[in-house]
Amino acid sequence: MRTHLSSTKCPGRQRGIALFVALIGMVILSLAGIALVRSVETTSAVASNIAFRQTAAGPISQAIETAIYNLFKAAPASRIVQTANDPANSYYATLQPAELPNGVPAVLAGNYATMSAAYSAAGLAAPIVYLNTTMEVRSVIERVCNAAGAVTIGTCDTLPPKVSPAGTDNKYKPIPLPPIPNFRVTVRVDIPNSNTVAHAQAFVR
Repeated sequence: MRTHLSSTKCPGRQRGIALFVALIGMVILSLAGIALVRSVETTSAVASNIAFRQTAAGPISQAIETAIYNLFKAAPASRIVQTANDPANSYYATLQPAELPNGVPAVLAGNYATMSAAYSAAGLAAPIVYLNTTMEVRSVIERVCNAAGAVTIGTCDTLPPKVSPAGTDNKYKPIPLPPIPNFRVTVRVDIPNSNTVAHAQAFVR
């Protein structure tokens, strides 16, 4: 009489397979955890950038209004002389030749260390520092001209002065006005020693 013994797998081999499956599961869970952490970091970075942009809107508007005041509204003794460079007021009578393709002047381009060194070396006005947010605001005013001196149609980008569209019963002789140049104001807002930066530009006349 023959007796058939049932074959069973080795317990050690079963434990090896279970360990292998557990390791694969741990790897999958680790990858999922890393992806979740990176997703949270990206979301936090985007939220921080949006908050910074909204916070920088006020200082940017103030810098543009200050430029308008210094160009047109200040007392004649302290007003910017538009025909010559005025580094103390961060003013250039011509567009600067060295600028990025997006129109940002070279003295306001680059990382914080490079920009702050170039800005100081150019002798421009000291940045405005907001102590409650640690933001630094720098601005540059450029006359949209390719030559300093008096404004001419050949050297400056000018627009005809605005004339009232209202009609009149009597003919009138227009008052001749000199050509009026455009000015480009570029503002940069930084949080020192970080990659957080915002640029803004406005054209005034």
